[in-house]
Parts: sequence; structure tokens; C-alpha cells
Amino acid sequence: MDYFAALTAFVEAAQTSNFSSAAEHLGIKASTVSRYIRDLEQDLGIALFNRSTRKLHLTEGGETFLARARVVLSELEQAKAATSALNQHPRGVLKLNLPPAFCRLHVLPLLKDFCAQYPEIKLELVLDNSTVNLIDAGVDLAIRIGTLAESGLKARKLADEHMRLCVSPQFANQQPIPTNLSELSRLPLILGTSVHDPLTLITDSRQLASKTADILRISDLEARLIAAKQGLGVALLPDWLADAAIRRGELHSWQPEREPLYSAPPTAIWFVYPPKRIVSSKVRCFIDFVLAQLGPAPDWSALS
Repeated sequence: MDYFAALTAFVEAAQTSNFSSAAEHLGIKASTVSRYIRDLEQDLGIALFNRSTRKLHLTEGGETFLARARVVLSELEQAKAATSALNQHPRGVLKLNLPPAFCRLHVLPLLKDFCAQYPEIKLELVLDNSTVNLIDAGVDLAIRIGTLAESGLKARKLADEHMRLCVSPQFANQQPIPTNLSELSRLPLILGTSVHDPLTLITDSRQLASKTADILRISDLEARLIAAKQGLGVALLPDWLADAAIRRGELHSWQPEREPLYSAPPTAIWFVYPPKRIVSSKVRCFIDFVLAQLGPAPDWSALS
């Protein structure tokens, strides 16, 4: 039994003293109202109405139940109104799941202004590179980087991502720019620890990793940036992480005029959030705020 619908039908029937009038007000059949009342009476184990040919009369049990039913329906309406207000006026806790490096460089610097503009939103940030189940983790909004896997999540692109082959100025002075993967494979490389690391894929998939003299594997992306600055090898880094260091002269980006040393599917930075018919205002305003601050094509070198 749909208890909410049954309570609504009961209250309407009590107010009109007639099943047909109640059904007309609710836009349903009189037989449906009658069935709801019968189901309630069976569930409660008591008659709610004394029926006559013209009119319904509440029993003593019906009078008691009516008072409580009105309170329940009133509370439900208030709950709906409060929830609707949340969507109209951003407030409440906004739980975010963010990649640590991207958060530190490009999200945290925006939070002071965001909190000043939306003081009734309380932020909870979880910095994690793993792909968590947003619904199970109770996450309202996440940022994910790369190529999105098929899922039921909603997504909105923040920006495209471009990769840079990076070395320190000293390393660049000592080594000529490689013109092919074979030459690249003979240089010291700074790789991630994941099998999905882009530089690992372009070397291992072509069976060049075994020829590499020096390989340094580091799981943390920012640590790979630091290692590249120290001249420990060649690192493949995203533009949002490397461009500021390149602008400051701390890194060189190897961009040979010939064919690129590697090819990879295009990647991007995405907002992802659980699928809902109506996106909450706190999620919507955070997405809009970050997009407005970063712009449609962010200049990462100026933002870091």
C-alpha cells in the first residue's frame, strides 16, 4: 500500500464526507479512494468511517487517526518545502572528492572566495586519486582526470588536458631532444607506478622499457614533477601541473618539430556527480563558480 497516497485520500474523504468528492479533488477514481480506505482499515484493524447512503461519518478511531494523519501530511509538506528551498538557496554540506595535486593547485586557491559568496555551504574535501563509488561514499561532486569510463554518472567537462614531456634545464643542456621512442627509451625516465601511466604505456607496449638504462617510478604526480626539476629524468606531465614550472624556467618542455614522440587518446578534466533528476543548487553553484574562475580554456601557467 502507498501509505502517503492512502493518508491523503483518507484526509480528503474525511473533509468532504464523500468518496466521490474526494476522488474528484485528487484526480483519481472513487474506487481507488475506497480501496485506500479499506486498506487503511485493514492495516489498523479498526473502522475509520460509518457509511450511510449519502454521507461518511468518522468513527471515534477515525477522528483520532485524522488528527495524526493531518500532522504527518503537514510535516511531509514542510519537509518537501525545506528540501525545495535547499535547491533554490544553496546551503548544507557539499562533499567533494578531488585529485590531490589538482586540488592543491587549482581548487584550494578558489575556496576563500567561494565560501565568502556561499556562506551557508559547508565544504568537506576528500583528496584521493582512486575512483570511489560516489553514491556509496556519499559524495556530491568529484573531479576526475583522464578518459571517463562508461558509468551512470553525470559529467561536465572542466577543461581539456594536454601532456608535456618535461626535463630540467640542466638535463636539456646535456641531452639532445629525442626524435623517436627508441631514443627516448635510452634516457632516464620518471614513471608512475600504475600500469596505466602514459609514459609506461608508450614504452612497455612497444617493448622499449627493457632497453631503458634508468627508470625511477613514483606514485605521486607532484613528486614526479619535483624529480624532473631535479634532473632525475624525463617525465610526462599534464599541462595543469607542469605549465607554471615551464613558464618560470624550472622545466623545459620537449616539443620536437618532427612527429610527436607518442600518441595518446585525448583526455580532459571532468566534474562528475550522481545522476539525479534535479541537480542540487550547492553542486550546480560550485561547478559554475569554478568554471567562471578558470575560464573555458584555462592558462595553467598563470593559475599555479
